[in-house]
Amino acid sequence: MLKRGGSLCEDSWRMIEPLVYVTKSNLQIVVPVGYVHDLASVPRWAWRIVRPDHPTARRPSVVHDYIYTDLTKYLTKKEADNIFYEALLEEGTSRVLAWLMWAAVSVGGKGNFNKHQNSCLSKINFLPSN
Repeated sequence: MLKRGGSLCEDSWRMIEPLVYVTKSNLQIVVPVGYVHDLASVPRWAWRIVRPDHPTARRPSVVHDYIYTDLTKYLTKKEADNIFYEALLEEGTSRVLAWLMWAAVSVGGKGNFNKHQNSCLSKINFLPSN
């Protein structure tokens, strides 16, 4: 169940259950309860292709955001982006859309890697783990 919070940052979400993702190389990533994220960071002009809350992009986007903000000591940007692509495919995203989303974060995500969440993302919305 999804709940939206205040209007100041209505595009932010808070985990109410941990999200566990295990990569093909057996690396376990656990996004904790309370983690705040923005689902897929898709510019509004691209929403005709994929919306930020696209069902097969939700979990991969949360894992990707978590790596970008909290696991940069352990994983590189390239590894984070590749895990995102792998997770998109596992969730059932088409190869074409997964590749487009991977290409977007590979090129456009450079400024966000190792950048902590801004204060705007402290507003309350909720996203269950599935």
